[in-house]
This record gives sequence, structure tokens and C-alpha cells, in this order.
Amino acid sequence: MIRYIRFHGRGGEGVKLACHVVSRAAFLAGATVQDSALYGAERRGAPVLAFARLGDGPIGERGYVTSPDLVVVMDASLLDDPEALVLDGIAPTSLVLVNSAIGAEDLRRRRPIAAAVVSLDISAIVLAVLGDHVLSAAAAAFAAKAARVAAWGVLEQAIGRELADVGVSATRIERNLLAARQVFDHAPAVGLRERPAPLPRPVGSLFALPHVSALLAAPSIAVGGSSALRHTDGWRTSRPVIDEPRCTRCLLCFVLCPEGAISLTPDNLPKVDYDHCKGCLVCVRECPPAAIREVAEVAR
Repeated sequence: MIRYIRFHGRGGEGVKLACHVVSRAAFLAGATVQDSALYGAERRGAPVLAFARLGDGPIGERGYVTSPDLVVVMDASLLDDPEALVLDGIAPTSLVLVNSAIGAEDLRRRRPIAAAVVSLDISAIVLAVLGDHVLSAAAAAFAAKAARVAAWGVLEQAIGRELADVGVSATRIERNLLAARQVFDHAPAVGLRERPAPLPRPVGSLFALPHVSALLAAPSIAVGGSSALRHTDGWRTSRPVIDEPRCTRCLLCFVLCPEGAISLTPDNLPKVDYDHCKGCLVCVRECPPAAIREVAEVAR
């Protein structure tokens, strides 16, 4: 049997690493594992996907997980983004884990989710323990406990090894383990249910494939200036805020913003376009007089 897992989050939250940790824990627990990520807009705040397949034998499949047994939503705002396809392919037997302070029943009332839902505010735990919004270890703990992938001792080894492999310091690993243990203790052990077996396809039968226009089948820009119509404010976990009296008008933030989300007033003061600022915080890090500070986004 193969279990299909799909992680959804935003760049900078540790989506791929969370998936690696769960896969490592399953491997240490004796499972056959396949782990991969969907590479696209590798930018802070951009939607990111990662996949894992856990089996008790060889896994021959590859690619996108279209019918997940487990969906881990590391940023609840993605549920409101139709382009994120967070709930795509779920079944009544699927389990959806949501990082949110909103209860599971309230989430289900706000949007139709045709699967079991468990919510837990792992962000609050991580921010209290780590002081920043890197969710990899905590999200892995949520998934491993809820889906009964591995016991804490095995998960602890997986977190330590994966974080060490990407150069995380020993002190930082200990703090991640502390946050992960709190999440692990709070998460319910729900387990994954078996999907009904698909009906066999008649031998020799053919399926009529619908014609899909090129505009739908391939990435296209059909309207000039369409990027201005696509707001990306929901990508942020933090926003840059400019202290105008402290600004020296060096214009570095204006020049270095990778998305052109900073404009200049007639007095050459920088102004952030929060509809299109993705929260990469390059401006915060590069501002010579430290006139731009990072402010955590509030729930919308």
C-alpha cells in the first residue's frame, strides 16, 4: 500500500524541509519513501508544494500527487486562493491538517472541505519558541503525529538529521525540537483511512479526451499588464514598514526590490505597494540607516 502526502505552504516557511522530515521519519520507521517538491516561483511568500509517497514496497510512480491521503496546509490563507488548488483531489477518506487558530468545524463552515479536518495553531507555538515563522519541524511533527507516521523518538532523529544536513546550528536544532515536541504533544493521532479501490477499467476500452485550448493548457499572458491585476499581498508572513523621518532617500530599496513593489513619491521618499509586495524583506536587510522594519502580518 502507498500513502500519498501533499504539503502546501509559502516560500520561507520550510515546506520542502517539512516534507523531507516526514519522509525521513517514515524511512527510519521502515517504510519505502519517495520525496519530491514542485519547483516554480522560488520566492519568499510564493505558494510552494512538496510531495511524499510512503509505501511498504517499491514505489514506481513519479510526479504530482493528484489524490492525496494527507494534505498539510502550513498557511491557512492558501485555502482562499483558488489557484493554490489546496483541496484538489481530496476524498472523504482524506485527512486535511491546517495550521490555524480557527477550529476545524469553523473551517469547514467557511469553505466546503470534503474530508476530515484537524486544525492546530502551530504558528503560535513556533513564534513563541523560535521567534520567527519557520515551520518545517513543527509542521512535520503535526503530520507525523496526526497520520501516525512515526513515534516521537524516530521523528526526533529525523528532525535532527534533516536540520543538520542543511546547516542549522545545534542550538537552533534544539529549539526546533522543543517546538516540534509541543506540536507533537498537542496534535491528535488520527491515522489515515484506506481509500476504496478504484473500479477496474474494461480491457480495450478507450476514453475520450476533451480538447483543451492552448490558453488553458499552457501558461499564457493574454492581457497586457495582467500582473498588476494579480494581487500577491497574501504571500506575506511579514511586511516592510518605512520610517520616513529616518529615511535618507538613498533609493536602495527602490532599486533592489525584486518585484518593483516600491515606488517613489515626488519628494523621492519610497512607498511600498502592499498589494504586490510579497514580503521577501530584501529592503529591510539592505536599508543602510535601518529605516525599514519588519512587522508581522495580522490574520486577515
